[in-house]
Amino acid sequence: MAKRLAGRFYRGMAWRMLRLRRMLEAIYARESYTALKKTLDASVLRHQAIASNLANLETPHYKRIDINPDFENRLQKAVASGDVNQIARVNSSIQVDHKAVPDALNGNTVKLEDELLSLQRNTMTHSFALQVLGRSLNKIKSAITGRVGH
Repeated sequence: MAKRLAGRFYRGMAWRMLRLRRMLEAIYARESYTALKKTLDASVLRHQAIASNLANLETPHYKRIDINPDFENRLQKAVASGDVNQIARVNSSIQVDHKAVPDALNGNTVKLEDELLSLQRNTMTHSFALQVLGRSLNKIKSAITGRVGH
């Protein structure tokens, strides 16, 4: 009898875990989650670019880098379409910033003030995206556990 109860318990648990997995997959396939992930990925890449720019601040003829300039517009259009697949196809990459003007002395296109401002803006974007993700995950946690506000 104990074996039968244990078997029933584990089958029930497996079924609940499968339902939970499907529910989470459905949540993570949503437009908002996909767009949020793309935003976080881009902010990490931009942070790497800014770090590289700051490290090469005085390197002669160094060209400033950033994420592809059309990323934000492409992501906004994809989100507006509501198509998860279109959002998933929008990618960020690090590229040379062709709009940056070189310094007359050494040809370097990095400007300290601009990088620090970009760093602050990027940190705020990253923090905001993480807050939104955290709230979303807390809602899921509350739905699963039945507890609110912890």
